[in-house]
Amino acid sequence: MSQRDGDRKDLVFIGDVHLDRDDPELESFLGFLDGIETTTRCLIFMGDLFNLWIGKRDLEQSHQKVVIARLERMRKRGLVIRYLEGNRDFQVRRAYMGTALDDVAEWGIVERLGSGSLFAIHGDLANPRDRLYRVWRRMARSRIAWGLFHAVPGSRRFHLAEAMEARLRRANREFKEGFPEEEVRAYAGRFLRQGHDAVILGHFHVEKDLEARPPSPPGRVLVLPEWKGSRRYLRVTAAGEIRFENVAGKMRGGAT
Repeated sequence: MSQRDGDRKDLVFIGDVHLDRDDPELESFLGFLDGIETTTRCLIFMGDLFNLWIGKRDLEQSHQKVVIARLERMRKRGLVIRYLEGNRDFQVRRAYMGTALDDVAEWGIVERLGSGSLFAIHGDLANPRDRLYRVWRRMARSRIAWGLFHAVPGSRRFHLAEAMEARLRRANREFKEGFPEEEVRAYAGRFLRQGHDAVILGHFHVEKDLEARPPSPPGRVLVLPEWKGSRRYLRVTAAGEIRFENVAGKMRGGAT
């Protein structure tokens, strides 16, 4: 039996962390990673680990270098690390799969749980009414946009990307206030119909544990809160228990 299949049985899902330059939460986050390493066989980031992550090694900032080095060390010790690209992640797969990350996915990750399965996806496309964001997403991830981006001198690329992200953050505020529960239920229902037992999302920065209701098939819809604001994450045990936990390991009842 390999180290990856040994005593570390649990799956851990981490919601949006949004680490930034000179982030006062950086050391706390690194300590959290150290604390869960021995009880976890697979760590899944739900996207937006950094406030902005561009898959170019020459654009790494100091806070990113520290976290990336820690993830590389954890992988060498046998932990599987999977990553879902969020709305602040760009071309992460090309730069980091096989070094800091085992797998990078844009359209969802499946994890088996006994005879069942969990489906995880970032969730930024869950609300079809958020049309401005959808236009931005298509544009920002197009070949044309990236061709223009790479034509910009390297010293200016990150500043350009940050300026674009900041403009988006200020726009479309009506879709950033409140949780679109009905839209999220409908979105998750699509994946429950594919035979999954639970759907896990990030993006919305709130904690939810919802039971699916008709016309969706039975199942759970779990939304992870922002890590920095909540100090909460999702653990799936080898016995199949799915629960939100505090960083310190103490449980807090109920979803918010």
